[in-house]
Amino acid sequence: MLIWLPPSKGKNAPACGPALSLESLSRPCLTPDRRSVAEALVALGSGPEAAATLKVGARIDLSVNETLMSAPCAPASSLFTGVLFEAIEAVTPRAWESAGAGVISIFSGLFGVLSPADVVPDHRLAMGVSLPGFGVLSTWWAPRLDEALREEAVGQVVIDARSGPYRAACKAPWARVWELRVVREADGKRSVISHDAKRWRGAVTGTLLASGGYSASETTECEQALTDAARSVTLHDARGAEHRVIDVEFGPEKKAKQGGTTRALTLVTN
Repeated sequence: MLIWLPPSKGKNAPACGPALSLESLSRPCLTPDRRSVAEALVALGSGPEAAATLKVGARIDLSVNETLMSAPCAPASSLFTGVLFEAIEAVTPRAWESAGAGVISIFSGLFGVLSPADVVPDHRLAMGVSLPGFGVLSTWWAPRLDEALREEAVGQVVIDARSGPYRAACKAPWARVWELRVVREADGKRSVISHDAKRWRGAVTGTLLASGGYSASETTECEQALTDAARSVTLHDARGAEHRVIDVEFGPEKKAKQGGTTRALTLVTN
């Protein structure tokens, strides 16, 4: 299986490291596209107009975008520090050193898609932004990511932990996309959770890496690996209450346009 993740707004800006080398990133076919977006982001600057375009608050430091090409870089796996990435590390502290890290792709408004080991700088650019000269980035990246990812993912089971614009940037109609959802059930009623959904996606990803479940490829093997991983995780909320997966639901596979399928994969938590 392959696992596709979103990035995070939270980042651990590296204090030292090499400067950005676009040519050294994975999927080198995207180098010209990455350069175009990077140059436009640098030109946008860091003033009020840039903040409005990037849909961030006035207090967000956008100077990091102006120094993209000279700022110190770190592996994407350590740069991103949001809830999902923290959950991966909490479950599997050495997750990014495992062989399983190779099945993970991290989508990015700036770089399109990254491997965990790709060395990149701190930056601010979400996939849903409409960048001058490009339009909405998810739409602009879509044909480019389709071409870059098709060969490696065609026909494979993709555990899709992305959401919103990051999912729109590559719908992968040639792959078997299992959209990972999380709901909470209480008193017979279900509710969608957002913040904790990220924690669950990260925890399940980390568990798949730790257990070797990522190596599954056939349908029944993937279902079993995901079920085992999900049921082995325990999370606690702010009050210390324990939450576990009480059911894992696999929806029917629906045919996509280019030979692939989509499928809902739902974790039901208490």
